[in-house]
Amino acid sequence: MAEVFTLVIRLAVAIVTCIVLPAIREWIKQKTENEKYEQLMQIAETAVYAAEQLYHGVDPDGEIRRKYAHRIIGTAAMRLGVCFTDKEVDAMVQAAVQEINLTKYGYIPAEVEEDES
Repeated sequence: MAEVFTLVIRLAVAIVTCIVLPAIREWIKQKTENEKYEQLMQIAETAVYAAEQLYHGVDPDGEIRRKYAHRIIGTAAMRLGVCFTDKEVDAMVQAAVQEINLTKYGYIPAEVEEDES
């Protein structure tokens, strides 16, 4: 009887070790990554807003503002230990620009839509 109980305990420990712990580890990793992503999106919005405030009058095509925001987001991503491609950072900048325009105008202005195409 004691042998059966010991075997059941060993089996339960094996199941926990092989199935439950990796699932918990993956959940923690995903949660951490989601939190880092949320932080980066907040940083992206702040960087885009700052670029707008700093360079609006001197950057009619938005290239300086885009580079400024890109640099800020890239630096923040490195500090958080997250790797993004340039295209992914560009997408974050564009998402932040759209979010700011939606907040500012209540919609995405036509001239902004054309510039982003």
